[in-house]
Amino acid sequence: MKTGDDPRFEQLLEHARDAAFVLDPMEDRFLAANPAVCAMLGYSLEELLATPASSIHRGELPQLHDILTRVLHDGHASTVTLTCRARSGRRLPTEMMLRAFRRDGCVYVLVLVRDRSEHRGREYSTE
Repeated sequence: MKTGDDPRFEQLLEHARDAAFVLDPMEDRFLAANPAVCAMLGYSLEELLATPASSIHRGELPQLHDILTRVLHDGHASTVTLTCRARSGRRLPTEMMLRAFRRDGCVYVLVLVRDRSEHRGREYSTE
């Protein structure tokens, strides 16, 4: 899916207040992302789209699998337990809201992400 396929979808993603991306959970890849998520993670859009989604959650694959299973079953989910690994290696504590949607016979996941670093009041290691 390219965001350019649907101008309304692209506009929604671009103007979202939160960092946002669209994930293809079956292919483990990002399909679209807004500038806010690219800035938060330190990737250009092209780099992020070429990065497997699971690599952003290294060390948390069972938790990632669980939340994706839940969103695919229930249509939506949220979590504050996953971190996102920035390009620099820094782990960012996040709040994520996920919603499944169908397009062209496939199921995708829209993810809104908030960086909770300030809320948690500490930096995460780069392990």
